[in-house]
Amino acid sequence: MLDSCTELGRVRERLRGLGAALEGEVFEEDIYYQHPCRDFAETDEALRLRRAGGTVELTYKGPKRLVGGSKAREEVTVRVDPGEAERLDRLLDRLGFRRAARVAKRREYYRLGSVSVSLDEVEGLGCFVEIEYRGGGGVEEASRSIEEAAERLGLRGKPRVYKSYLELLLERSRSTMRG
Repeated sequence: MLDSCTELGRVRERLRGLGAALEGEVFEEDIYYQHPCRDFAETDEALRLRRAGGTVELTYKGPKRLVGGSKAREEVTVRVDPGEAERLDRLLDRLGFRRAARVAKRREYYRLGSVSVSLDEVEGLGCFVEIEYRGGGGVEEASRSIEEAAERLGLRGKPRVYKSYLELLLERSRSTMRG
Protein backbone atom coordinates (compact mmCIF):
# COMPACT_ATOMS: atom_id res chain seq x y z
CA MET A 1 0.00 0.00 0.00
CA LEU A 2 1.24 3.47 -0.80
CA ASP A 3 1.34 6.26 1.77
CA SER A 4 -0.90 8.36 -0.47
CA CYS A 5 -2.46 8.17 -3.91
CA THR A 6 -0.10 10.92 -5.12
CA GLU A 7 2.65 8.27 -5.04
CA LEU A 8 0.91 6.51 -7.93
CA GLY A 9 1.98 9.41 -10.13
CA ARG A 10 5.63 8.89 -9.19
CA VAL A 11 5.42 5.16 -9.93
CA ARG A 12 3.64 5.92 -13.23
CA GLU A 13 6.49 8.27 -14.24
CA ARG A 14 9.10 5.63 -13.36
CA LEU A 15 7.22 3.07 -15.45
CA ARG A 16 7.23 5.43 -18.42
CA GLY A 17 10.91 6.22 -17.90
CA LEU A 18 11.70 2.50 -17.92
CA GLY A 19 9.84 2.08 -21.21
CA ALA A 20 6.93 0.12 -19.74
CA ALA A 21 3.97 -0.21 -22.08
CA LEU A 22 0.54 0.92 -20.89
CA GLU A 23 -1.66 -2.06 -21.77
CA GLY A 24 -4.93 -0.61 -20.59
CA GLU A 25 -6.95 1.31 -18.08
CA VAL A 26 -10.20 -0.10 -16.76
CA PHE A 27 -12.77 0.07 -13.98
CA GLU A 28 -13.17 -3.36 -12.37
CA GLU A 29 -16.08 -4.46 -10.23
CA ASP A 30 -15.59 -7.73 -8.37
CA ILE A 31 -18.34 -9.62 -6.58
CA TYR A 32 -17.03 -12.25 -4.16
CA TYR A 33 -19.12 -15.24 -3.14
CA GLN A 34 -19.19 -17.34 0.02
CA HIS A 35 -19.34 -21.13 -0.42
CA PRO A 36 -22.43 -22.75 1.13
CA CYS A 37 -20.52 -25.53 2.94
CA ARG A 38 -17.11 -24.13 3.80
CA ASP A 39 -15.80 -20.79 4.92
CA PHE A 40 -13.53 -19.35 2.23
CA ALA A 41 -12.02 -17.03 4.85
CA GLU A 42 -10.89 -20.12 6.78
CA THR A 43 -9.63 -22.02 3.71
CA ASP A 44 -8.06 -18.91 2.13
CA GLU A 45 -9.97 -19.44 -1.12
CA ALA A 46 -12.11 -17.07 -3.17
CA LEU A 47 -14.73 -17.18 -5.90
CA ARG A 48 -14.97 -13.92 -7.83
CA LEU A 49 -17.17 -12.62 -10.63
CA ARG A 50 -15.37 -9.70 -12.33
CA ARG A 51 -16.88 -7.15 -14.70
CA ALA A 52 -14.26 -5.05 -16.46
CA GLY A 53 -14.33 -3.12 -19.72
CA GLY A 54 -17.07 -5.17 -21.34
CA THR A 55 -15.71 -8.54 -20.22
CA VAL A 56 -16.91 -10.87 -17.48
CA GLU A 57 -14.84 -13.58 -15.79
CA LEU A 58 -15.52 -16.08 -13.03
CA THR A 59 -12.34 -16.94 -11.11
CA TYR A 60 -11.57 -19.48 -8.41
CA LYS A 61 -8.52 -18.59 -6.30
CA GLY A 62 -6.79 -21.25 -4.22
CA PRO A 63 -4.98 -20.70 -0.93
CA LYS A 64 -2.03 -18.27 -0.93
CA ARG A 65 1.56 -19.40 -0.55
CA LEU A 66 4.39 -17.04 0.30
CA VAL A 67 7.44 -17.73 -1.84
CA GLY A 68 10.56 -15.59 -1.50
CA GLY A 69 8.63 -12.54 -0.31
CA SER A 70 5.97 -12.89 -3.02
CA LYS A 71 2.44 -14.27 -2.94
CA ALA A 72 1.50 -17.19 -5.22
CA ARG A 73 -1.83 -18.97 -5.63
CA GLU A 74 -3.65 -21.21 -8.06
CA GLU A 75 -6.22 -19.42 -10.23
CA VAL A 76 -8.80 -20.96 -12.55
CA THR A 77 -10.63 -18.44 -14.74
CA VAL A 78 -13.57 -18.88 -17.11
CA ARG A 79 -14.69 -16.08 -19.44
CA VAL A 80 -18.44 -15.52 -19.43
CA ASP A 81 -20.57 -13.90 -22.10
CA PRO A 82 -21.37 -10.44 -20.63
CA GLY A 83 -25.06 -11.01 -21.39
CA GLU A 84 -25.01 -14.09 -19.14
CA ALA A 85 -23.50 -12.46 -16.03
CA GLU A 86 -26.85 -11.94 -14.29
CA ARG A 87 -27.90 -15.52 -15.03
CA LEU A 88 -24.58 -16.77 -13.66
CA ASP A 89 -25.15 -14.74 -10.49
CA ARG A 90 -28.61 -16.32 -10.18
CA LEU A 91 -27.16 -19.80 -10.80
CA LEU A 92 -24.58 -19.32 -8.04
CA ASP A 93 -27.36 -18.12 -5.72
CA ARG A 94 -29.45 -21.22 -6.48
CA LEU A 95 -26.43 -23.41 -5.70
CA GLY A 96 -26.18 -21.79 -2.26
CA PHE A 97 -23.36 -19.32 -2.89
CA ARG A 98 -23.99 -15.96 -1.24
CA ARG A 99 -22.57 -12.58 -2.16
CA ALA A 100 -19.91 -11.79 0.43
CA ALA A 101 -18.49 -8.46 -0.74
CA ARG A 102 -17.96 -6.02 -3.59
CA VAL A 103 -14.53 -4.64 -4.51
CA ALA A 104 -14.34 -1.80 -7.04
CA LYS A 105 -11.19 -0.27 -8.41
CA ARG A 106 -9.73 1.80 -11.19
CA ARG A 107 -6.71 0.00 -12.57
CA GLU A 108 -3.93 0.85 -15.02
CA TYR A 109 -2.03 -2.13 -16.48
CA TYR A 110 1.60 -1.80 -17.56
CA ARG A 111 3.96 -4.39 -19.02
CA LEU A 112 7.57 -4.21 -17.83
CA GLY A 113 9.56 -7.14 -19.17
CA SER A 114 8.31 -10.35 -17.61
CA VAL A 115 6.04 -8.62 -15.09
CA SER A 116 2.79 -6.75 -15.27
CA VAL A 117 2.41 -3.76 -12.97
CA SER A 118 -1.04 -2.57 -11.93
CA LEU A 119 -1.65 0.85 -10.43
CA ASP A 120 -4.85 0.49 -8.42
CA GLU A 121 -7.19 2.99 -6.77
CA VAL A 122 -9.50 0.83 -4.64
CA GLU A 123 -12.78 2.27 -3.35
CA GLY A 124 -12.70 2.42 0.44
CA LEU A 125 -9.04 1.35 0.73
CA GLY A 126 -6.66 3.66 -1.11
CA CYS A 127 -3.92 3.18 -3.69
CA PHE A 128 -1.73 0.16 -4.37
CA VAL A 129 0.89 -1.12 -6.80
CA GLU A 130 0.53 -4.79 -7.71
CA ILE A 131 3.37 -6.60 -9.48
CA GLU A 132 2.66 -9.98 -11.09
CA TYR A 133 5.04 -12.31 -12.88
CA ARG A 134 3.93 -13.18 -16.43
CA GLY A 135 6.97 -15.11 -17.62
CA GLY A 136 7.33 -18.82 -18.12
CA GLY A 137 9.92 -19.49 -15.42
CA GLY A 138 9.50 -21.15 -12.07
CA VAL A 139 8.75 -19.75 -8.64
CA GLU A 140 12.32 -18.55 -8.00
CA GLU A 141 12.40 -16.69 -11.33
CA ALA A 142 9.02 -15.13 -10.53
CA SER A 143 10.19 -13.95 -7.11
CA ARG A 144 13.44 -12.53 -8.54
CA SER A 145 11.57 -10.69 -11.33
CA ILE A 146 9.07 -9.18 -8.89
CA GLU A 147 11.84 -8.03 -6.52
CA GLU A 148 13.78 -6.47 -9.39
CA ALA A 149 10.70 -4.62 -10.66
CA ALA A 150 9.89 -3.31 -7.17
CA GLU A 151 13.46 -2.01 -6.87
CA ARG A 152 13.36 -0.31 -10.29
CA LEU A 153 10.04 1.35 -9.41
CA GLY A 154 11.42 2.80 -6.18
CA LEU A 155 9.25 0.62 -3.96
CA ARG A 156 12.03 -0.85 -1.84
CA GLY A 157 11.21 -0.37 1.83
CA LYS A 158 7.51 0.21 1.19
CA PRO A 159 5.25 -2.01 3.27
CA ARG A 160 4.07 -5.08 1.38
CA VAL A 161 0.51 -6.25 1.64
CA TYR A 162 -0.06 -9.97 1.23
CA LYS A 163 -3.78 -9.78 1.90
CA SER A 164 -6.26 -9.44 -0.92
CA TYR A 165 -8.37 -6.33 -1.39
CA LEU A 166 -11.30 -8.45 -0.23
CA GLU A 167 -9.54 -9.33 3.03
CA LEU A 168 -8.58 -5.70 3.62
CA LEU A 169 -12.12 -4.46 2.99
CA LEU A 170 -13.64 -7.11 5.26
CA GLU A 171 -11.16 -6.21 8.03
CA ARG A 172 -12.00 -2.54 7.64
CA SER A 173 -15.71 -3.33 7.75
CA ARG A 174 -15.31 -5.41 10.94
CA SER A 175 -13.26 -2.70 12.68
CA THR A 176 -15.80 -0.04 11.67
CA MET A 177 -18.62 -2.15 13.11
CA ARG A 178 -16.74 -2.55 16.42
CA GLY A 179 -15.68 1.09 16.69
